[in-house]
Amino acid sequence: MNLNLNSNTAKLYRWFYATTVMPNTLCPYFWKLVIMWIFIVPYSILSLPYVIMQYVSKEDVNGTSFLEKPASGAVLWAMTYFICAMFFSITIFWLEFPKDSFAQNMQMIGILLWIIVTGVSAWYGGKWAIEKWKRSKIKYDKDGYRIWDEPKKQDSVVVNFVKATYNKYCPKIDWE
Repeated sequence: MNLNLNSNTAKLYRWFYATTVMPNTLCPYFWKLVIMWIFIVPYSILSLPYVIMQYVSKEDVNGTSFLEKPASGAVLWAMTYFICAMFFSITIFWLEFPKDSFAQNMQMIGILLWIIVTGVSAWYGGKWAIEKWKRSKIKYDKDGYRIWDEPKKQDSVVVNFVKATYNKYCPKIDWE
């Protein structure tokens, strides 16, 4: 079975398990993927401050300027506030707060943030998907002419695992 080492699932696997070594057979890889997809949201939420601080520390390895630490702290506090407001906005479905109270303002700010995040994500996600689709269709031969051919279809990891379980074998993975 051939899998792409640069696929999003493989990159996420390496990030989640903090490893550079990929499994050579499908069976352990499949079950680790299942566990990863189950726990990815809480793991990401718990490791978000670490990822942010790791990103910040990569830039200031040789020391920090006077305003870098307070600026990064302000960004972390703002992100915490925005995330709390977004989660607090969900309470609008079952709680009603007094008019112009802090709680009602948090709900409204959270709803506004959900709209902004959804819109920006849809815009950039759609733009990225269209560009990726365009790039995947363009192929060139050795003379520089475009070649328009369909990519070879390959079964997914789940289909291959089901086939392997049925036939009682564990296929080898070739990472490309």
